[in-house]
Amino acid sequence: MNAKTVLHPFNYDGVRLLPGRMLDQVENARAMYGAIPNDDILHGFRRGTGLPAPGRGMRGWCKETSGVIFGQLLSGMVRMGKATGDGALVEKAALLMEGWARTLPPDGDSGMRCYEFEKLVCGLVDLHEFGGVDGAVRLLERATLAAVKQFDRTRMRADNFFFQGGADRGTREWYTLPENLYRAYLLTGNPLYRGFADEWLYHDYWAPFAVGAEPNNVVPVHAYSHVNSFSSAAMAYAVSGEERYLRICINAYDFMQRTQCYATGGFGPDERLMPPDGSLGRSLDLYAGQAEIPCGTWAGTKLSRYLMGFTGEARFGDWIETMLYNAIGAALPTEPDGRSYYYGDYRISSGVKQYYWHEWPCCSGTYIQTVADYHNIVCFHDERGLLVNLYVPFEVRWRGVTLRQETLFPESETIRLWLTVDQPGAFALRFRVPAWCTGMSIAVNGESVSAAASPGGWASVERSWQTNDEVTLRLPMRLRLLPVDRQHSDRVAILCGPVVLAQDEACCRRPFALEDVAQLESRLVCDAVPLRFNVADTAPERHRRWLQPLYRFPGFWPYWVYFDLKAPPLY
Repeated sequence: MNAKTVLHPFNYDGVRLLPGRMLDQVENARAMYGAIPNDDILHGFRRGTGLPAPGRGMRGWCKETSGVIFGQLLSGMVRMGKATGDGALVEKAALLMEGWARTLPPDGDSGMRCYEFEKLVCGLVDLHEFGGVDGAVRLLERATLAAVKQFDRTRMRADNFFFQGGADRGTREWYTLPENLYRAYLLTGNPLYRGFADEWLYHDYWAPFAVGAEPNNVVPVHAYSHVNSFSSAAMAYAVSGEERYLRICINAYDFMQRTQCYATGGFGPDERLMPPDGSLGRSLDLYAGQAEIPCGTWAGTKLSRYLMGFTGEARFGDWIETMLYNAIGAALPTEPDGRSYYYGDYRISSGVKQYYWHEWPCCSGTYIQTVADYHNIVCFHDERGLLVNLYVPFEVRWRGVTLRQETLFPESETIRLWLTVDQPGAFALRFRVPAWCTGMSIAVNGESVSAAASPGGWASVERSWQTNDEVTLRLPMRLRLLPVDRQHSDRVAILCGPVVLAQDEACCRRPFALEDVAQLESRLVCDAVPLRFNVADTAPERHRRWLQPLYRFPGFWPYWVYFDLKAPPLY
């Protein structure tokens, strides 16, 4: 019995982003990825099968073939193409699929490892679901039948191994396979996909999360792929309806929030999960790579979106919001030559945004998917009405209703929405109240509305709506300190609302220190630039110091994200 879904995304149809930071990021990615020559992407596949191979090929991780991100490129292009109305981008993905299909041997064996095959399945499913490309299903069945025959089923236990896998055909990270195979099953009804997905369920690792959100032993396994595995648990729940899988996902989410995440929403120093013994805080002394940003955002937003859909709970949108502003929203864009932003750097000695040392890594594939997915996480719908998850400029069309949201949030506390309706009618508008927000206010047509606005819940306004009705929200944002973990109470990030503030770390500036946390608001004074705070120094400094959103910092400019508030200064 399939699980019931409470909230529904728009599946890239009906939501349009309006001018703002998110749309800028989408348009940059659409232009860049859309301009990659098809011959370059297909070069390695063609060369390996003896076909004419025009183009220059790709570099770095894609030096031999683009297989490591090929399915992600298909997925991201078709999702973004549908969301933005860019038919040429959808067609590009379809042509890439057809070009790749010509390189397959007669038995359909792609030669891919589980790692690449999972991404391929996602891309082909998306071409069918979002692009209407009929040939994608036939190709998927052919490739899956070959994988059923060829893949090694060897497993390692989920203990102190960085990746879990077998010795043959590179079966590491096999535990991410079920998610998209189950999606294929739900779309086609073909039992091939459900049966194959069932073989790869990660019972060994998931078992403690079926019991609670505080596992007795946190194994330092690969962070991104293991969080991504919970999306397989989510789809196992969607297909089977077994409540155990839903408990696994909820407990995994809570485990991540309590013990694994930095203030940015990123996780996985040195790409590992951390035992909750202060290791997360100590990582700021040891590593430059605190979190895989595009990949980690992809895994986190998917899990959050699944949980919002299954439970209807607003609290799962908080992780999405955090990563939107401070993780993927603060990332450098992927460059045409394959240079990609990979690690978030939050070192206590100062960090910097820079590109990964190999071109076209995994994060170059999840980058386009994650940015395309903005259209699928800003709002949802159910039988009662519309639910606003993110306070960004967008417009949505639903059942004869057009809802337009305009705002400069988070650089303004005010959000305004306008409605256009084909016919006046009653339905609910619900607004996510972030966990950090107290005192959210709502007005309709200038008159205050009494609505419960508890942090972590939905504030609901249900009435008969007419064209030109206006809703005004105000989300008060305050400065706050967020310790990196329980063992490091004085090692903190500074946030205003959902936004992580970073201090400029140019020559002869010292990191912010604070002996009395009650002085936070008097020591940080907002100036004329929204969300920029001047440090009111207690002693003369050579240069003015200020904090501003991490997302404003360009590449290769040093900053501090975490501060040891009571550390003695160096002279």
